[in-house]
Amino acid sequence: MRWLVEVFIPDWKGHEGWGTLAKQPGVEGSSHGLILSLLVDHCLLLHPAQHARLTNRQPAATVGSLIERIKVESLLDVCRHLIASPHPEQQLQHLAETLAAYCDLRPSGKHMVGRDWGRMEPTPALKYRAAACAAAS
Repeated sequence: MRWLVEVFIPDWKGHEGWGTLAKQPGVEGSSHGLILSLLVDHCLLLHPAQHARLTNRQPAATVGSLIERIKVESLLDVCRHLIASPHPEQQLQHLAETLAAYCDLRPSGKHMVGRDWGRMEPTPALKYRAAACAAAS
């Protein structure tokens, strides 16, 4: 049973994203995320590829690989819908606009955006090192 838990935790955090989305702190928040994650895992047992593996007594697929498969299947469904539509160019343009609005760019917090830079003059230690390097050259 411990091995199943050890496999579950990386899948839970890495592939399903529940580790970063806990909105309720404490025991209640963690139990809600766990319950939701287990429900998703249970639903993934019904995926046709997973069901076929289990029916044929093969090892089950990982949650991450099933989620990747579902993403690819969804992308292919969108492509099929675009190709089959009477005006594929218009449908593609609409999809591109929708995705562009959905994937907006956010400012980076790592690059000191909107932060006080403080003093910009060199410190005495930096001046000393610069003078020592200049004298050594």
